[in-house]
Amino acid sequence: MTSPVTSSTPPKVEDLVKKALKEALDKRKVAASELPVTMKEEEVTEECGVETTVSAKVELKDSQSWFSDVTGIKVDDKEDFPVTVFADHKWDERIESFIPTINKDYVIEKDLATNILRAWELNEKVLCFGPTGAGKSSLIEQLCARTSRPFVRVNCTGDMDSSMIFGQLTAKDGSTHWVDGAVTEAVRYGAVFAWDEWDVTPPEISMGLQWLLEDDGKLFLKEMPGSTTDKQIIPHEHFRIVAIGNTQGQGDESGAHAGTNVQNSATLDRFGTAVYVDYLRPDIEEKMIKNKFKDINAKAVKELVKLANLIRTGYKASQFSLTMSPRALFSICRKVEAGCSLKQSFALVYLNKLNDTQRKVADELYTKVYGKNA
Repeated sequence: MTSPVTSSTPPKVEDLVKKALKEALDKRKVAASELPVTMKEEEVTEECGVETTVSAKVELKDSQSWFSDVTGIKVDDKEDFPVTVFADHKWDERIESFIPTINKDYVIEKDLATNILRAWELNEKVLCFGPTGAGKSSLIEQLCARTSRPFVRVNCTGDMDSSMIFGQLTAKDGSTHWVDGAVTEAVRYGAVFAWDEWDVTPPEISMGLQWLLEDDGKLFLKEMPGSTTDKQIIPHEHFRIVAIGNTQGQGDESGAHAGTNVQNSATLDRFGTAVYVDYLRPDIEEKMIKNKFKDINAKAVKELVKLANLIRTGYKASQFSLTMSPRALFSICRKVEAGCSLKQSFALVYLNKLNDTQRKVADELYTKVYGKNA
């Protein structure tokens, strides 16, 4: 007797394709897991409905570390990127001492650090602006500390002289010689120049930096003796410039930042990256205070940050002529640790600086947070 013939349905072509893609994906995943720590995956594509990961093999150079390692911030592999670190770099002795010390209590905000460090990797000029006491200068200083970059900071004023940043001729031993200013030294030897309070700089001085702010620009020292070639300073490859201020150079309509100037639009156009630095998120600010003042309990810190943010909101609404910065919170905490009451510390640091009307409003906010008997 003959056995019956069993018919079978041949596999569909699309099933075979999906199976082949799955096998390829599995092989790629195994290969990716074996990548050295100096490499990371970074591109995702989709083929025939099957998600596949393509390894771009981003490799660190000798002088680079991952953003997550430099800042201590946990990020996904897709967000991580190489950052140049100068731990073993031999800086010129004129600027080596300007490398800041890492403040372990300082909490770095991820997005701000990402945008600024990426800009430095791209050799872009950075504009960093925001309210008083938001920590703009501290942020740049601590990013320099973590990347071992010299940090040369100049606080500008409306009556400043150009010699402060460019340099000047001085007399010594019966002859004259040129002494570099702060920006000139930073340009020559590769420091980060923090152009602090940049929006109060007289526009005629700001215009002296126009060429330097361009891509592949140079610094021209018109007052320095010598030929035109001598007066042109080609920036060191590691030189970076960050303009720091309360405004983005468009003037101040609030009246809170006296002396700020409207900067030339050509100057503004030369900044490849502009970041707004607001006050820290409450959880980050609380963490920073707790890191610095171990003896103050978490509840007290939380309430203090809440009070500060109520005052900041009032400041933005023009209820107060003075905001409350993290610097003020640190001062309050220092007084509390030294034995002052919280209310007395608040009065000494903030309340006594206000007029009568504003003081009553601030008192009401204090009562709202701490109650009538505090």
